[in-house]
Amino acid sequence: MKTFTFILSIVTFASFASPFTIYTSRSGLISTKVNCIEKGENFIWVGTNAGINRIVFKGKKPINFSPRGTSVPVTALEDDGELIWVGLKGKGVYRMPKKNYKFIGFRKDVLGDKEIEGIERVEGGVNIFTKNTKYTFKFGTEKYKSQGLNIEYGSWIGFTAGGKDLSKSNGDVLTRFNAPTQSIREFEDKIVANNFIKFKNGALIASPSGLVYYNPEKDSIQFGNPTLNLKNFHLNGEDTVTENLDLNWDDYVFRYQFSFSELGKKEQIDLNYSLNGPEGEFKGTTDALDGIEIKGLDYGDYELSVSAINEKNIASKNELTFKFSIANPLKDSIWRYIIIGVVVGVWTLIVIVLTRVKFKKDIIVLEDALLEKTNKLNQIEKGKYGLVEEDEINL
Repeated sequence: MKTFTFILSIVTFASFASPFTIYTSRSGLISTKVNCIEKGENFIWVGTNAGINRIVFKGKKPINFSPRGTSVPVTALEDDGELIWVGLKGKGVYRMPKKNYKFIGFRKDVLGDKEIEGIERVEGGVNIFTKNTKYTFKFGTEKYKSQGLNIEYGSWIGFTAGGKDLSKSNGDVLTRFNAPTQSIREFEDKIVANNFIKFKNGALIASPSGLVYYNPEKDSIQFGNPTLNLKNFHLNGEDTVTENLDLNWDDYVFRYQFSFSELGKKEQIDLNYSLNGPEGEFKGTTDALDGIEIKGLDYGDYELSVSAINEKNIASKNELTFKFSIANPLKDSIWRYIIIGVVVGVWTLIVIVLTRVKFKKDIIVLEDALLEKTNKLNQIEKGKYGLVEEDEINL
């Protein structure tokens, strides 16, 4: 049992392992803050805030860091066979022969105080980039060209490594990108990317956190289809369910709120809906943040269909349908009148029965009183003529 638990813990740890391996000054870098990276024939060259590292890799793992210190950050590197082109922050461009690592200045008259972002060796010359300008130099002549850039140099959008797309989001933080849905997912590790090169089916990334290797095989982020789901439903302000909504005649406010997957932020999503009812079909569009509100409906059967689409024209793969009905007010009235009629009829019958019982009692009392009065009158008449019972008999 202990062995099984140990194996399970290893599997669980592996499934949540980060796809990033980070090398810092503790690993051998001359500085943890890495600004640029260049792939040579035999080495990886890294520019940091404190100088250059020449790195030897064995497979995917660095095994040797050779340093060359500088007084200012190294911002650009370009491998050119026997030498390395080096851009220094605020100090222009230098050439560094690999045999002695000495710096030789290049066109200090033009580039002496420039912030160098990139160097590109071309046939017969070299291109030097600042954020907003491209300088073109031809060897053997003092002339050069400069032209403005429409997009800042280095503002690359993303790259693909091991079949997985990565891009930079706010603050240059690396994220996974899904082209079919145009959606992004953040990594647990917040890796800021200054530059990158593809390396060993992955990528080596220059970052303020260090030299970072991205291993796509350990990337566990999964993307699905763009979908929408019902988040909550309120009927006249009360949270309830959407099933079996057979409602009595009344005024109702229906409010639907939704959640989304692979469609981006809510403020980038629209809801398309159609309501079929006794008066035909009504179609509308609303912001996902607002949800759908329906009110002022007459009686009848209704069907509401809802889909979603984002600003990049990516639509949800599913459509939600909700059914409900509002009873006919006349039907409600007839039943109301029937119930009232039955109640009144029963009450009338009870009153009649009670009245008849009381009336019968009153008649009996009246008959007894009348009989008694008649007997008394007869007694008076008899006394008047001096008749007694016997005389009455003889008569």
